[in-house]
Amino acid sequence: MSDIHIGAFRQEELKEPLMKAFETAIDICMQKEVDFVIMAGDIFDSNIPDLQSVRRAASKVREAAQNGIRFYVVYGSHDFSPNYASIVDVLESAGLFKKVEVAEKIDGRIHLKFIVDPSGAKLCGISGKRLSLDRFDYESLDSSELTSEVGFKIFVFHGAIEELKPSGLGEMEAMPADLLPEGFDYYAGGHVHNRSLTSLPGRPNIAYPGPLFGGDYRDLEPVARGEKRGMYIVDFGKGVNRIDFIPIEPCEIAEFSFDAGGMNPVEASRKLHEIANTWEVKDRIILLRVYGQLSGGRTTEVDIATVKKELVGRGAKYVLVNSGQLMSRETMVVEVRRTKAETEAELFGKQITTVKVSEPSLKGEKGVKLSLDLLRSLREGRKENETKGDYEDRILKAGSGVLKLEVEQK
Repeated sequence: MSDIHIGAFRQEELKEPLMKAFETAIDICMQKEVDFVIMAGDIFDSNIPDLQSVRRAASKVREAAQNGIRFYVVYGSHDFSPNYASIVDVLESAGLFKKVEVAEKIDGRIHLKFIVDPSGAKLCGISGKRLSLDRFDYESLDSSELTSEVGFKIFVFHGAIEELKPSGLGEMEAMPADLLPEGFDYYAGGHVHNRSLTSLPGRPNIAYPGPLFGGDYRDLEPVARGEKRGMYIVDFGKGVNRIDFIPIEPCEIAEFSFDAGGMNPVEASRKLHEIANTWEVKDRIILLRVYGQLSGGRTTEVDIATVKKELVGRGAKYVLVNSGQLMSRETMVVEVRRTKAETEAELFGKQITTVKVSEPSLKGEKGVKLSLDLLRSLREGRKENETKGDYEDRILKAGSGVLKLEVEQK
């Protein structure tokens, strides 16, 4: 399983089905008496998540561990911490998890060591990192000894593969498949929130189970349209015998859309109210997408809040609203043709030519990429339950990590 994103939601109505999905998955693992569970990153939504959710998740993992199930993990880009202050490390110290990234750096090359499970399976892997910095680990990996190792081998990773990127995720940063070490029997992948099971030459069974539930509105849209979420259960001996997808369905999700195009805010509010009264919402999480160009007035004048309240009053578990494509003729002065990332890259590209430096990594395209990576690192918001001091320390360490600087200890 991967991309569980425990702690992703603050609303109890969304937090509960996410936790229920995780607990159900572990219950199934106990019922089927699996030997071990692999969590391929983004177990938590941040390296310091909601501690109430952590306690509940740890309790379920402990229950499975007492039934003889082992848990092997790598960091994902969300729960990664450059200073080993992630909740994943806390749970590993408590004996609940075991990280499979056991690495040693010799002469600039990374050497991974296998962890041998009592079942005989041999595991190793590379954690995901923010800003796709884990790519440098793959480029420095000495994979010859991994390829020559005999036995049933599993490689655990958290990152997208260029050749396997789903349609619609063209802008997602990815690495070429040839950076994955060859000769493994199974590749347990995370990060891509789409389920797939693919084989490439020398690299069979590259598996992305996708999230167990989801971490935001976009994750829940495919579920509302019929896509199943869940995990893979793998039967193996000397090789892979069978791979089964096990669906996890903690609650029902329904999606409804309303086109406000050509209406003024009063008309749109009235029509939305009328149509919403016909929807079946009881005991469902509702995804409400409101879009279209108003004939006049402001988008904020469309009374979505009242409709949302009424849907909850009729039994909806929660209503998530997406009004990002609701536009007003009065405010549409300029048509935006470029993304925010493209604009930032262009501005850095122009400014970097005015700075005189000798360091090659600060010049040209490399300098632009470094600037963008640093910007993304500094843009990180303060996490729930995080003190101001801890937040400042985390941002300082993250920025220093991008710049490959050592932070002086206070």
